[in-house]
Amino acid sequence: MTERTDKWSAPGSGEHYAGPRFSDARAAGRDPRTVAKLLRRHGARGRVLDAPCGTGRLTQALAQHERPLVSLDLSASMLAELRAAHEHAALRGSITALPFRARSFDVVVSCRFLHHLHTSEERAIAIRELLRVADRLLVASFWDSASWTALRVRLGLRRSEGPRGRVAFSRAELECHVAAAGGRIVEYSTPVRFFTQQTFFVAERVT
Repeated sequence: MTERTDKWSAPGSGEHYAGPRFSDARAAGRDPRTVAKLLRRHGARGRVLDAPCGTGRLTQALAQHERPLVSLDLSASMLAELRAAHEHAALRGSITALPFRARSFDVVVSCRFLHHLHTSEERAIAIRELLRVADRLLVASFWDSASWTALRVRLGLRRSEGPRGRVAFSRAELECHVAAAGGRIVEYSTPVRFFTQQTFFVAERVT
């Protein structure tokens, strides 16, 4: 499996992601608010892994209530921006081979990553690895293929992002991958289902 990092590893990518990419305050705050809500609802109480962490958009939300936080990303450019703004453990590494023992974290968070993986096999590998290092919960986002936006792409009413673009996939596929990795999905979270493509889910480890 090859993680698609060309865009995120290019010079200046971290600066762009930390600045213009989420310059709208409402858009910038949407993911952190959702993640914080899910962590509270499911009683996150121990060590948290944020992977991939990007430039640290979720750091403040994840570090609340004095939860120990570790951030990981494959992009040196992203990590440089994060380290300039935050003082906590930040490592360079791949989600396909996380450098941690099994059950190292109470909760693993993975935001805006799975829709960059183009095949079901790649997604299965990523979910298996994320759940491997989680002792209890995985909180992650994906693009739901049942959304109106994804349907418009399939009908040719909206232009596809092309072979290197982001990919929507089904809840059924997601649930199969989570089950195969020893977990089960206990919640989906989306502002308006069928109209909002990005969807968060919470999976608990059961084996």
